[in-house]
Amino acid sequence: MSKAVLILNLGTPSEPTARGLRHFYRYFFSDPYVFDIPAVGRWLLRNLIILPFRAPKTAKQYEKIWMEGGSPLKVYTDRLRDSLERALQERSIPVLVGMAYSNPFIHEAMDELREKGITEIIVLPLFPQFSTATTASVFAAVRKAAARWPRAPRLTFIDDLFSEPAFIQAWAVQISRKLPQNDPDNKVDHVIFSYHGLPESNLRKADKNDVCRFGVCCAGISEKNRYCYRAQCMATTRGIVSALGWPDDFYSVAFQSRFGKEPWIQPYLDEHIEQLARDGVKRIAVATPSFVSDCLETIHEIGIEYAEQFTEAGGDELHLIPNLNDEPYWFNAVAEIVKPRLDAIDAMPADQATEAAAALRSS
Repeated sequence: MSKAVLILNLGTPSEPTARGLRHFYRYFFSDPYVFDIPAVGRWLLRNLIILPFRAPKTAKQYEKIWMEGGSPLKVYTDRLRDSLERALQERSIPVLVGMAYSNPFIHEAMDELREKGITEIIVLPLFPQFSTATTASVFAAVRKAAARWPRAPRLTFIDDLFSEPAFIQAWAVQISRKLPQNDPDNKVDHVIFSYHGLPESNLRKADKNDVCRFGVCCAGISEKNRYCYRAQCMATTRGIVSALGWPDDFYSVAFQSRFGKEPWIQPYLDEHIEQLARDGVKRIAVATPSFVSDCLETIHEIGIEYAEQFTEAGGDELHLIPNLNDEPYWFNAVAEIVKPRLDAIDAMPADQATEAAAALRSS
């Protein structure tokens, strides 16, 4: 068996310009997994609002966070790829990156793996909590590409990153190192775990067992809510605060980046930080465990826009905890997550792998 690892991410503009954003948005706002509306509605939204108006505005925001090698998402994803390939060097296992909406596209990465003669692929998405808008979308793209191979590869999807002990521990280490609690003049009063928001309709559509109640059902993970995005966010939070040993009143959870008029999962981060300020909380920190690398939604939206909103509401400072980015303990965590999957493939009977590939071709 010839094995490989495929790291998946959503993608990023190639340059911080209106042209770069428009090219990226043409793919992003065409995905029915992300925008579950009729195709005509997606076309109108994309071509009459997003491309002419949002792209130039967002390009200016990207200019403020752009790095020498590209956007932070691209730079840190590439560094993770290089680190994981070094960790797997003795096994001679290639590691590729596939993006949903920018180069290198998922189908291009899959074509390269096919040309390399790969038969077993570990698929690692870099969005920890499962949602139809991210995980399901990129998994579908991988399956579609694999089904076109003359001999379909066996795919092992990592869909439980949200609770992986190595992922939880990496975040616990990051927060303990980046939270300014050792300086009496800069100690924070409260920490918010902010997760990217989703429309409530996305959760309803994914709720095959009719258990979602937008909050009261998220106290634990069961077979019925195993793939509930909000439940997974709450599970990630519980894991991190347990590792840190925090009391319940020191932290809270909120959701950011809502778009449009329909209800999104709550509480909303912007409203939450304003309420904290009104309650007399002066210094807060925000951690973002629905991301693994900093991006526009963390650096600009939280670090600039929400920070200003918090101080305008009466707070003193909002401290953005950097994401895992290229921290060595995060890179080590990814290797720790991937290696047991590779070992399991080595131990798998050949006929079982053949059956899995045949099932993919018929799906």
